[in-house]
Amino acid sequence: MAGLKDIKRRIKSVGNTKKITYAMKLVSAAKLRKAQDAVKSAREYTDTLGQLVAQVLAVTESSELTHPLMEERSQVARVRLVVVGGSRGLCGAFNSNVNKQIERSLTDLRAEYPNAKVDTYVLGKKPREFVERSGIESVRTLDALPESALDWPIDEIAQDLENAFLTEEVDRVYVLYMRFQSAMSQTPTLEQILPLQAILASEGGEEDAAPSLTLFEPSAEKVFESLVPRILRTQIQQAALDTKASEHGSRMVAMDSATKNAGELGRALTLKHNKLRQGAITSELLDIIGGAEALND
Repeated sequence: MAGLKDIKRRIKSVGNTKKITYAMKLVSAAKLRKAQDAVKSAREYTDTLGQLVAQVLAVTESSELTHPLMEERSQVARVRLVVVGGSRGLCGAFNSNVNKQIERSLTDLRAEYPNAKVDTYVLGKKPREFVERSGIESVRTLDALPESALDWPIDEIAQDLENAFLTEEVDRVYVLYMRFQSAMSQTPTLEQILPLQAILASEGGEEDAAPSLTLFEPSAEKVFESLVPRILRTQIQQAALDTKASEHGSRMVAMDSATKNAGELGRALTLKHNKLRQGAITSELLDIIGGAEALND
């Protein structure tokens, strides 16, 4: 009967675990819906900002427009990788995928810029722990971040990167994040965010090159000058929102799988318990019947 007690204890433990994972799944699902809305709104804002840049370029000679954040340097001596990751576990392979992508991105950047020094700027507790364990150089880490990416200090982060670029502390800045596709699909993405020349070139493609009737005050040049820093902040904000949505989606899927596994294990333990209990009852009945027959004899 000791075996039956152990199995009953395990059934109760598995049931409690199932309740916890199911509750975590519901919480992650609610957070995911909010994160998805934030990602969608941010992408719409980013697209609108890109269209506005294209309109500015259309009414001016794009070759005349310049900004310090667009400066292309012939020699790249230092490259900075901004890593955007998660701050909590229980989200399946999400954190390990980010860590693998950090190693892969650093390898690619070192191959592309063999004479440059590559360092990192880390956002999130989990990538910070990985960077420290791996001995990767990090100029700054921000791991005590709010749960919502909308509350992250994006202006402070962007200002840090701007200052580093303008003072020639770095010549290239890339951002690594998980681009949200769906709860089941997140794509590791590496994008250059400084200098902004590549981004602005993609914003003002041929489709948007038609002359615009928009009037810019005080001038198109002044509007362009104010838009360029905002583009950098938008890129960082988008990376943060995508990564948080990916984290919530991964956690929801992981907790859903854990809940199903707990249910299957509970059913298997219940079946085993019933078989053992039935066997014990049968054994007791046989002992009773045997004793009764012995008395009759």
